[in-house]
Amino acid sequence: MASNKLKPPKSARIDFKPSPRQYELWKLLQPDSCPLCGGGIEQVLIGYDINQNPQYKPHCVKCRNQNLPQLVLGGGAAGGGKSYLGSVWLISSCIRFDNVRAVVARKTLKSLKESTWNTIKSVLKDWGLKEDINFKINNLEGTLLFWNDSVIIMKEMADIPSDPNFERFGSSEYTIALVDECSEISEKAIEVLFSRLRWRTHETFKTSRMLMTTNPTTNWVRGRFVQDENGEKVTTREGEAYVPFSVYDNPNIAFRQTYEAALNKIRDQATKERLLYGNWDFVEANDMAIYTKFDGAKHLITGLKEQVYNPSKPLITVWDFNVAPQMSALTAQVDYETKKVYILEEILGKPENKENNTPALSRKMKNKLYRDKHIGGVDVTGDPSGLQRSTVNEDGINNYTVILDILGSGVLRPKLKLLKKQPPQVTRCDFVNEVFTGYSDWEIQIDIRCRKLTEDLIYQLRNNDGTKSKAKVTDPKTGVKYEKYGHLSDCLDYLLCYYLRDTWHKFKSGGSDSNVLSTAVIYEGFSY
Repeated sequence: MASNKLKPPKSARIDFKPSPRQYELWKLLQPDSCPLCGGGIEQVLIGYDINQNPQYKPHCVKCRNQNLPQLVLGGGAAGGGKSYLGSVWLISSCIRFDNVRAVVARKTLKSLKESTWNTIKSVLKDWGLKEDINFKINNLEGTLLFWNDSVIIMKEMADIPSDPNFERFGSSEYTIALVDECSEISEKAIEVLFSRLRWRTHETFKTSRMLMTTNPTTNWVRGRFVQDENGEKVTTREGEAYVPFSVYDNPNIAFRQTYEAALNKIRDQATKERLLYGNWDFVEANDMAIYTKFDGAKHLITGLKEQVYNPSKPLITVWDFNVAPQMSALTAQVDYETKKVYILEEILGKPENKENNTPALSRKMKNKLYRDKHIGGVDVTGDPSGLQRSTVNEDGINNYTVILDILGSGVLRPKLKLLKKQPPQVTRCDFVNEVFTGYSDWEIQIDIRCRKLTEDLIYQLRNNDGTKSKAKVTDPKTGVKYEKYGHLSDCLDYLLCYYLRDTWHKFKSGGSDSNVLSTAVIYEGFSY
């Protein structure tokens, strides 16, 4: 029996008519129910750990399905009804079960109170539930208590430097959770909260359930649930699911028409694509970025490599030798007749694959070019300092000799072509910006799958002196500090300064810096 003095409603008007897409998401959230067949859920013994403790896994008692979604993302366009459905889910679950603890969370309590919390109160009012009779709100504690002792609890999930491990969640126990605008929240915060979903789970839902909602974003949410680094659809992990939304999935026709009209007035096409259609390939604008003339709508091309790559013409490979967060290379071709630069692909040497060293990434590049049946020859260029420092430990060997040795054993015929020294950052970044705007009739096209390069062009900030901001971050898993942005954009700089060198000289001669270093070529014609 409930310990509070609240009373159940004598007559509630629960009016929820979900759209087909909302119903698809709704089925994934239902307690003790398989989304495939509607069968119940039970825990089955699957083995023992090294300490001989029994290990269990949930499955459907009817169809034996073991891929039962527990971490669910409803993502896509604004106004699709994601947050409304989540609010209905929390309230209906609290009404259905006694003494459950439901969490509603956002990055900050302020944003939560201004959005989802108001939606929850609106749903309660629409259903005929009365405050201080059927439920009670404690604004100080951030709770909404029902007559049956079930409660909805507000949570703030911002990363706090003094609490990196979210110990403020302590030994808390909850039943279900709704995290709104999860793109504003770190992946670690989500996983810590999910680990706390254990209060009366066995008696109610049988498995932990968390619903996350967000508009399209370019961070961890997209990579985990929607698209991989190549823009291919992600196969979600077992126990996870993604349901896409657009504004047209909102069942409220009047709202949909009004909101759609408002979104259609957005002048920025990328923003409109993201909010109206739920397009995850959008590119943000960043007024603080150093590459201010980069325009994703103009410069990013879907399927560019398939359209323009010619394996019988020279391929340019541009190398950056930083090993964290990865080692990086771009491939490109230049059409001098039409004055177009095609950035075809980014090749990454990731630490987890032990490819963030020159020999390993060179072998990866070689294997890829062989698969592409490239016969037009390969130029090797990039950071001039790669002649001095090396990511291998043999005396007398530098990064470029390693690359040439590995690429040069067959039909690739590599040639080393380098700037004599690094062009000054301020001048070269100004030059790249001008080329983005069509300087000297040149045009840059970048394959949309070059995700890391795109991130550099969006997020690389400018210092007050006009140079690139090389702020470092710390990897939470390894403790290694590294520059998060700038590695692939450096490759783009070197590529344009060398292969558009006549235009580069023209730009420098018209500038105010008279001490720009020469771009004389060394090792011209070096090949096997």
